[in-house]
Amino acid sequence: MSVIVTAELIAALLELAFYGSYFILLVTVIYLFRRRHGIPPKKAAAGAAGLLLLGLVVQFLLVTGHTINTTYQALWAVHLGGGTVAAQWYSNLTRPTFIVNLVLMVLTHHLTDAFVLHRLYVIFARERSVMIFPLLCFLTQLVSGTGFIVRAARAGPNDDYLALSNGWLTAKLVASILISSYASVAIARRIWRIQSALQKKSEHMRLTALLSIFVESALLQTAVTIGMLVSFQYKLLAGEFISTGIAPALFGISTVLIHARIGLGWTEEASQASSVSGRVQFPSASGVSWKKDSQVDEERRVESKTSFDSGVGILNTPTQAYMRRA
Repeated sequence: MSVIVTAELIAALLELAFYGSYFILLVTVIYLFRRRHGIPPKKAAAGAAGLLLLGLVVQFLLVTGHTINTTYQALWAVHLGGGTVAAQWYSNLTRPTFIVNLVLMVLTHHLTDAFVLHRLYVIFARERSVMIFPLLCFLTQLVSGTGFIVRAARAGPNDDYLALSNGWLTAKLVASILISSYASVAIARRIWRIQSALQKKSEHMRLTALLSIFVESALLQTAVTIGMLVSFQYKLLAGEFISTGIAPALFGISTVLIHARIGLGWTEEASQASSVSGRVQFPSASGVSWKKDSQVDEERRVESKTSFDSGVGILNTPTQAYMRRA
């Protein structure tokens, strides 16, 4: 069996596995979203919340379409016998399923970066200058992504898949890496500022902070994009097929992981949590003030406390800032 056929079949299996995880996470996010805003969203939150829900639905349709198309290609390759005939079919860049998969991958990538920009916009609501650089990168990505699709659509039956590692694709992937890396650094700094402002810290809190940085700063998305760029630049044929195949599902997972964590914050915000060592009362939606306890769980304070004075101004956790705007 050729490298192309093997890589495509592996990509199809991995994408199905990742899609299953993505679907479970998405259902969880929609459930938590419904508990807070209702579906359709209540009038008071119909604007921002409705836009967020629409983005999640569109991303779901794109990821689902890509997974279905990839599965169809794998089944057709098996039907062809998985040998030279299947390899020739996969190598034909003029086939409609190839173009469809590329378009769906590019659109999913753009939408995922749009979520990252929205995340930054909400967290740094009072620092609009933070948005200038990532917006310029996003515009570059839109233009280069369009050029990449046009280049792929014009490919001939004898063109090599490696020919797609052209300037358009490189510019698109580099712009996306800059966006997600910029967001990673900005959000990580914000989280660590909040963590360092607390007087008491434990090893468990430090590990929780690292997990928060991983989820909230879209490091998963960054890693996937870097993998795609390396595969194309170093002409790793198997890596190219696998990375472009599993990218949409992983982009979806990156997005819903962030919103699942936010959703869990919503449920905690509206409930009361108790433990053997102490009792914590979380604020209600109507803005009831905190009732502090001497044995308050520090980890929940980091995630759920609305704001505190660190001496340099009022700091808010990224999740809390996002909750209020969403």
